[in-house]
Amino acid sequence: MSTICNAPATPRSITGQWARKLVAALERWLAAYMTWRLEQAAIAELWAMSDRELKDMGLHRSDIPAAVRGLKYMTPDRASSNRYF
Repeated sequence: MSTICNAPATPRSITGQWARKLVAALERWLAAYMTWRLEQAAIAELWAMSDRELKDMGLHRSDIPAAVRGLKYMTPDRASSNRYF
């Protein structure tokens, strides 16, 4: 019986750290999922627009995913085609 009483207990800090890491991982996953869902909704909205509406915004259909994600992707030939002379 003395062996059981003298056995070290599991430190609470290890359990607390594990729980915090799990919560942090779940929060990161949720944030990534929500970002993905918002991007998909924005892409769908832009795909529903006409070519004329996209041209007014300076977009081509192939540029939609990059534009939604905030990437600045513009080839030289498209940069010149978006100018009004």
